[in-house]
Amino acid sequence: MKIYKTLDLIILALVFLFFLGMLGSTFPGLNLDEPIIPMSEELRLFLDFLIYPIIVLLIIDLTLKYRKTKNPKIFIKKYWIDIFMLVLIPVFSIIKFFKIGLTISKQLKTIKMGAKILQKVKKVNKR
Repeated sequence: MKIYKTLDLIILALVFLFFLGMLGSTFPGLNLDEPIIPMSEELRLFLDFLIYPIIVLLIIDLTLKYRKTKNPKIFIKKYWIDIFMLVLIPVFSIIKFFKIGLTISKQLKTIKMGAKILQKVKKVNKR
């Protein structure tokens, strides 16, 4: 019984750190060009990496809890919030991925515009 509580506390602490890392990111889509909590790049990368241990620990935790109950209906009824968290954390991770994807997309659009301008300048110079 003590292992379940210990595992839950470890997961809770890691999730708290993960969301703290989310506050250290910028979200241009939400007009947050500056992070809510300023932090170093190394710390932000470490907190971004926390998603993997959290997911592994949640899977281990849910597996142990399922073996304890052995009934799917009771398991879902009793541990629905753990299941929800296992689904929700990757969703937040995807949001961070899209933020990175949007940044790359903006850079590619800028490069494309620069290439078009360069082509037009070359055409004008040929005449």
